[in-house]
Amino acid sequence: MKSPSYTLLPPDRFSASPFQFTYPTAPPSSLVSSIQKVGILTPLLCVETEGGPQILDGYRRLRVARDLHFQEIPVALLPPLSPRNLLATYLQAQTAARLLNPFEIAGVVENGPGRFHLPPEEIVRILSSELSGHVPPHLFPSLPRILSLPEEIRQQGAARNYSASSLVKISDLYTPGLFEAAARLLKTFSLSENQLLALLEWIDDITRRDGFSPVELLNQDPIPFLLSHPRMPTAKKRDAILKAIHEKRFPTHARFTRDFRELQQKITSVGDLKLVPPKDFMGGRMELRIGFRTPEALRDSLGKASRLCEKIFKGFEFF
Repeated sequence: MKSPSYTLLPPDRFSASPFQFTYPTAPPSSLVSSIQKVGILTPLLCVETEGGPQILDGYRRLRVARDLHFQEIPVALLPPLSPRNLLATYLQAQTAARLLNPFEIAGVVENGPGRFHLPPEEIVRILSSELSGHVPPHLFPSLPRILSLPEEIRQQGAARNYSASSLVKISDLYTPGLFEAAARLLKTFSLSENQLLALLEWIDDITRRDGFSPVELLNQDPIPFLLSHPRMPTAKKRDAILKAIHEKRFPTHARFTRDFRELQQKITSVGDLKLVPPKDFMGGRMELRIGFRTPEALRDSLGKASRLCEKIFKGFEFF
């Protein structure tokens, strides 16, 4: 990177920069609080262009400065750069203190050719080099699709650091009704990328199998009750809704789990018996294990099991 010159410029000197890929654009409260207390400590990085200085790094600092009516802000001003050096410098500046999130990278892939005046393959090559494997190279052609995700999913993805690969998988599941349902849930609670991906797959499978829309699914009991519950903690509400949708997607699994737990509670009171479920919990073979040290202990456990056999299986139905 060439050495910049340092100066002070009024915030209104800057127009909308073509190199604005920051997402989300709103400055975090911590940045606002810091600038209110001590001002802008890190100068905005800008480059000289025919249209005047353009910001490479510092969009949110500029926004805060304008909101606080600063008269001048510190600027590190670079001389004009070649297109390749301009993109490389932008990436180096943006990643000096943090990693670019997938939405910002997708913005560069989608709009970079027109803004940096480079061919798409060169954009991808420079991204691969500067980001050092942060995004697998084979994902770059698919990455712009994530820019069409609903805002609720994009905000969640940025806030919880969803990976590029998970976001591409989520975008592959796109149907308007499916994402409308997901957005409704995300207004109520937060989900990890694995939880959201699994939830979308479950809802999609249920609606395809049962022939109704994702929004109609969210209107089936007990989901409306859970969503509107005024006193249920958010985390508990999330877990209850995920469980309800999982049971609708895998009814056999849910029924087997309930029956297994009922049987397990009855068996745990019988000597040294242990009931072991199958790995997939889908109605496969269970194992009943007996732990003993002496023949007398084995005889005692078997005797208790025999006497309680009727009680154990009373009212219990296998399927």
